[in-house]
Amino acid sequence: GSPWATMEDKRQRTVAPGKKYSYAVTGDPSKPESASGSHAKMTCSRANFRAAGWKEEDFKKPVITIGVPYSNSMPCNNKFVELADLIAREVEQLGGKAHIAYTPVISDGITQGALAMRYSLISREYIADCMEIMHEGYAADAMITLAGCDKSVPASTMVLPRLNCIGLSLFGGAALPGQVPRPDGTVERSDPGTVMEAIGAYGDRLIDIEELHRIECVALPGSGTCSAMFTACTMASAVEALGMALPGSASHTAVDPENNTTEQKKQDCADVAAAVFNLVTANVRPRDIVTKKALENAVAVVYALGGSTNAVLHMLAIAHEAEVDFTIRDFHSIGQRVPLIGNLRPHGPYHMVDLDKLGGIPVVMKELMKHGLVHGDCLTVSGRTVADNLKEVPDLESLGKQDVLYPCTAPLSPAGNHIKVLKGSLAPESAVCKLSGKQNIQIAGPAKVYDSEDEAFAAIMNGDIVKGDVLVIRYEGPKGAPGMPEMLSPGSALVGRGLGKDVALVTDGRFSGASHGLMIGHVTPEAADGGPIALVQNGDIVRFDCNKLTLDLEISDDEFAARKAAWSPPPKITDRKLRGVLKKYAATVGTAHMGAVQG
Repeated sequence: GSPWATMEDKRQRTVAPGKKYSYAVTGDPSKPESASGSHAKMTCSRANFRAAGWKEEDFKKPVITIGVPYSNSMPCNNKFVELADLIAREVEQLGGKAHIAYTPVISDGITQGALAMRYSLISREYIADCMEIMHEGYAADAMITLAGCDKSVPASTMVLPRLNCIGLSLFGGAALPGQVPRPDGTVERSDPGTVMEAIGAYGDRLIDIEELHRIECVALPGSGTCSAMFTACTMASAVEALGMALPGSASHTAVDPENNTTEQKKQDCADVAAAVFNLVTANVRPRDIVTKKALENAVAVVYALGGSTNAVLHMLAIAHEAEVDFTIRDFHSIGQRVPLIGNLRPHGPYHMVDLDKLGGIPVVMKELMKHGLVHGDCLTVSGRTVADNLKEVPDLESLGKQDVLYPCTAPLSPAGNHIKVLKGSLAPESAVCKLSGKQNIQIAGPAKVYDSEDEAFAAIMNGDIVKGDVLVIRYEGPKGAPGMPEMLSPGSALVGRGLGKDVALVTDGRFSGASHGLMIGHVTPEAADGGPIALVQNGDIVRFDCNKLTLDLEISDDEFAARKAAWSPPPKITDRKLRGVLKKYAATVGTAHMGAVQG
């Protein structure tokens, strides 16, 4: 029977530790029966919970949402049912009631080069929305989110300051790098970037179809996100530096060589369950953590490790959800103070597992803090400040001889040689380039213009793009595609054909974290909005100067005005028949200059 024999018993019952919001659906015994959310009024809710297996004692427990972006069809997140179950078990053992909420998730690796990639960036908003729906729709008390493939990492963080609900995020972990045997008997480490560049090499007949197939079969050995400092690991590192993930957890790999979940990742599941109850007890909320200084810490780590340009979009989106005034210019100015110290793929030879062996993100942050490049007084989900978290972390110089991480005093590349935010006549708002340590880059070349990624990729594979060209790919922005797909396929094809150092790629789309070469993306205003990139014609000179931070289209003012007056959206925009999610997204998404957020 009911544990409350009388109405007076119900009214005098104390609130269970951590249980607050969920009384709205389980019924609050302390409220009069006529009140909203009273025990009597919510009888039907409890009947439904009982039908799902809840017991009498479960109604006394705080409800903890476990947000799980899951698919069995992708390596990044296909272990998440196991992780969610481990977290749920720990939550229940600690006195909570686990509420598992699955969401959609898109694989950038699987959709790369296909029209399906249009759903990738869109999924960032939808994952966050789904977690919000499942958390608020069940009036849960706190949230733990899992993060894996690229967009699920920022999404699983965005929802927390959006709702300002108590919670934290856990990265599911990077994969181990593959091992590709070479004809000379050596073995080369591999990752998705290896596969993409092999496609370009095949197109240039540097390898045959059998070699391409062999690389396909061995390059990615098991579960986990891309093993290098591509977008998923970039954002996992940033979220840890932001303070929204437990120290050290970002670099822990997903699986062992037998593709079993590692013991460390299992321990991470136990640790986040314990952490969420500590946060509940202390009433520490995401907006106590996601401050402007914390965002600066995250950006500093992105630059130090040579992270993905996608971090620009995602950090702006997280700031937007936290209602913190943080702009693309802030992102740029912070980064110009931070040297490149991580010798990681795609610009170096090492992977996330190598960084983990050194101690992971805490070692990076300690080196940065020693040189005044991160704020030590920022609060984190550990309940302690950054400085407190780093007290027992070894200094970089004490780790002995290694070349995975360089000291700030002798970096892989000086400050100001990684991600740069540009402006000019071709990008009146902004554009983003990634140098990955390259210095003093200046480019001026004739444009070859394509209105889609597919057209550009075909031109590269057919040999139509030559040394000195500036490849312009447009109508691939947030509205134009829609969905702002990555240009990894054409970019990797350029690298694979030996043109990575000689052909610049300029686009209103974005790039994969695996991209390297001369890449300039996020050009705004985008072509679909009638931005200057829509006015470029074949043969126009496009000029880029990384020192002056400029991206210009070299035509006269009169010519520019004439083209602008004559421009109208092409059939790619006017004739498309968008439906469902794509239609809604194209109508509501903002500019990349602001993070491509909706609403």
